[in-house]
Amino acid sequence: MSSPVDRLYIALPDGSQAGKVSTLAEEKGSIMKNVCRKSFIFSVLIIILSGIACAEEVELDKIVVIASGVEENLAGVARNVDVVNSRDIERSQGTDLAQVLTELTSVNISDYGSAGATKNVRMRGSSAAQVLILVDGRPINNPRDGTADLSTVPLDDIERVEVMHGPGSSLYGAGAMGGAINIVTKNPPKEKQETELFSSFGSFRTYNERFSHGARISRFGYLISGGYQSSAGARANSEFNANDFNSKLEYAVNDNNKLTFNSGYYRSRVGSPGSIVSPDIDDKLRNLKNFQDLGWVFEVDETTAISARIFQNYDRLEFIENTAGASWETANNKDINTTRVRAYDLQLDKQLFDIYQGIFGFNYVTNLNESTTSAKHEYTVRAAYLENKLDLFSERLKLNFGARIDDYSNFGTQINPSFSFLYQFSDRLKFVGSISRSFRAPTFNDLYWPDQGDGTMGNPDLRPEKGITKELGVEAQICKYLTSGLTYYRNDYDQLINWTPDATGFVWTPTNVTSAEIDGIEFENKIKFNDQLGLSLGYTYLRAKNAETHKYLVYQPKHKLDFSLKYKEPNGFTCELKGQFTDKRFHNAGNTVKVKRFFVLGLNLSKKFKSGITCFASVDNLLARKYQVIKDYPMPGFAFTGGLKTEF
Repeated sequence: MSSPVDRLYIALPDGSQAGKVSTLAEEKGSIMKNVCRKSFIFSVLIIILSGIACAEEVELDKIVVIASGVEENLAGVARNVDVVNSRDIERSQGTDLAQVLTELTSVNISDYGSAGATKNVRMRGSSAAQVLILVDGRPINNPRDGTADLSTVPLDDIERVEVMHGPGSSLYGAGAMGGAINIVTKNPPKEKQETELFSSFGSFRTYNERFSHGARISRFGYLISGGYQSSAGARANSEFNANDFNSKLEYAVNDNNKLTFNSGYYRSRVGSPGSIVSPDIDDKLRNLKNFQDLGWVFEVDETTAISARIFQNYDRLEFIENTAGASWETANNKDINTTRVRAYDLQLDKQLFDIYQGIFGFNYVTNLNESTTSAKHEYTVRAAYLENKLDLFSERLKLNFGARIDDYSNFGTQINPSFSFLYQFSDRLKFVGSISRSFRAPTFNDLYWPDQGDGTMGNPDLRPEKGITKELGVEAQICKYLTSGLTYYRNDYDQLINWTPDATGFVWTPTNVTSAEIDGIEFENKIKFNDQLGLSLGYTYLRAKNAETHKYLVYQPKHKLDFSLKYKEPNGFTCELKGQFTDKRFHNAGNTVKVKRFFVLGLNLSKKFKSGITCFASVDNLLARKYQVIKDYPMPGFAFTGGLKTEF
């Protein structure tokens, strides 16, 4: 039987109690801080001098949307943005998006275990509810708890993932305090038809079957995909099965006028075993998601474009207790939480002069929540934003400045400006910097969690969390073998929502009481030994503390190191050895409970034949380490996956 507090954790998958920012033990002295500052300055000087000395071209062919809301070349973006394309995803052989993104600097995945377990992303010391996740520009964070579960996004449908480090509230509004991630899905084929079949099997009786088919018929194109997953799980009562179906339809009225309609659903059933300290053998979770997204893009001329969209997200989460001997439908003690998000967006992109581009947008959002344990609740948001882009000195200097105003029906108006710059010192060396204001709106759980006598209750008087972020970075192609990037950032968060007990110690209520100071360094290196062999190496230093108590925030490792050694043959054979070291983390506010540091290795092998068949195999946790990402939720041991994909 789950306790009332466990139920709150179920509703808040990252285990943070509605985005709670807690704090952990006092740091001894300032030696590490001084060392990091000196290392940062020294590294910048090395990169600058090396960048000036070499004369190699930088890759210029990656396109991103997330930084400004319009397509632009990655090399000219005045923000720290990573792009993971479909080839990277295929080579990684990850079973879900969390496994792909965990290799990026400053990305910290909250993982509760085996297949189907909740997987949320944190960035730069943020909570999971402070990172905005979008699919083709459509936000998917649930207003119930503010998070988005990465395990529900099919990898085979993804064309690329754009990861913007740092806040994006001046463009996207609430939730993008730590960063924003835009998942761009594949489009219908440009001509004729394409079909893919995918099948894999692995440890713990894990199966994954997927298909996709698309075609282009004159001005009409379509792409449909679907799949089924199942696993017995690595623990008792962790069995999992899910199915999904997605479609994307396109109709080109003419070369400059296009309509799109995206829709899909996801259904899953998973056991909820709880922690190993107090396991549950009969609690279950059932989830149903669906969405509809209608979009229109009209390029009026070479300097003007208009886009509009209407979308709806639906999410139904059922938590079921005491299912032993009963079916899903007849089980007692069922809590049902349903949310709907309905919105429409309008955006105008105008190039007024050779050096100036303006992007103006408006959106309207309605958030609805209905739960068997609380009354119905609803609020609306009206928002407008303006992004200004200037290209000066033959595009060597790029300035972006903008702001967004959000008007909430339940707690008023928020204004979030931002400024960023890029200076292209040479073709091989660039500097970027920014200062931004961001915020996170309270969730339905924060505001209205029902008082059932279980010791928890929401607070309708909560105010939004707020943050100011400053960052400075440098990127250089030191020579044809080495590209390096270094970024320093500082986050100052205020009015953070913290679930705290009253004087009796029995009633927990969220209040705006916490502030945080977060410093960090991101250091990325890509080494190309030859055309076949390459090494990616990333290091993150993070000092995330409560501003009042000077204790560390929960689940924020001070050090994180990722590496990936890739070998690729012209005949289609690839091999990748990857590893990650994650420093210790703290589980509670008092720094008294630690989660041990860990190091894991993985191995991926694949071979693509000329016939269009790809065979692959992968091993996770190659060294069979026993470790936990979240305390008392053990990760699976040595796990093998193998399978094949056919394209025709």
